[in-house]
Amino acid sequence: MAGLFDEESGPGTEDDGLFERPLFGEANDNPYGAGLAEGIAAGTRIATEDGWRRVETINPGERVLTFDHGPRRVQQIMRATLSDGCSHRPPHMLPLEVPPGVLGNAEAMMLLPEQIVLIESDLAETLYDDPFALIPAAALEGYRGVARIAPQQSFEVIFLQFEGEEVVYANGAGMILCGSADGTSLDALMEGRGDYRVLPLDKARRLVEALIEDERAE
Repeated sequence: MAGLFDEESGPGTEDDGLFERPLFGEANDNPYGAGLAEGIAAGTRIATEDGWRRVETINPGERVLTFDHGPRRVQQIMRATLSDGCSHRPPHMLPLEVPPGVLGNAEAMMLLPEQIVLIESDLAETLYDDPFALIPAAALEGYRGVARIAPQQSFEVIFLQFEGEEVVYANGAGMILCGSADGTSLDALMEGRGDYRVLPLDKARRLVEALIEDERAE
C-alpha cells in the first residue's frame, strides 16, 4: 500500500514507511500501529471559516474551526484510497458507521477504527479525571448502534494536518482529532507528549462499556 499518499503541501514526498509497520490489533500489542485505519472519510463535512465543507474539498492554507483554538490554518493535506470495498481487511480493521447523534453528529458518518474522536461524559471524569476523553473510534463499536461496515466501493481518506494537533468539528458537533505537520505520533499522544493525550484502547473500551451500562440503567 506504500505510495498511496499524495502530498499537497509541506516538506517531503515519501510515505516514510507508513504502511510498512504492523496494523492495529496485530501481534506486537501496539494498538496504534500505523496503517490505513485512520483519517477522515471523504464526504465528511468539516466546519471551516467559510461554513461546512466536505473534507475532500478543503485545501492547504484554508482555515478550519477547532475545538480549542478557533480558526486554524491547514498546513498540509495527505490523501489515500481505501480500496476493494474493504473485503480483504480483517474484521477489526473495517470502518465503523456512526448513526446520527452518537457523537453529536447531525447525520450518519463513517470512522476508520484508529481515528481519534473526542467525547464528553461525566463518566470520563469519574474514571479518568477529565470530562473530555480522546478515544480510538474502534472503542465505540456496539455503542448506540455503532457497527462495522464493509463499504462496497473504494473511497478516499483525507488527512488534515495543522501546526499542532487540533480537534475539529465533523458533521455537526462530532469532534475528531487531526495531526500536526511535524508528524507527532499517536504513541506520543498516548504518553502525553503532544497537545492532547489519547486513551489506550483498553481504557477507551472500559469507558464506552461504562457508558453503555449507564444508559441501560436509566
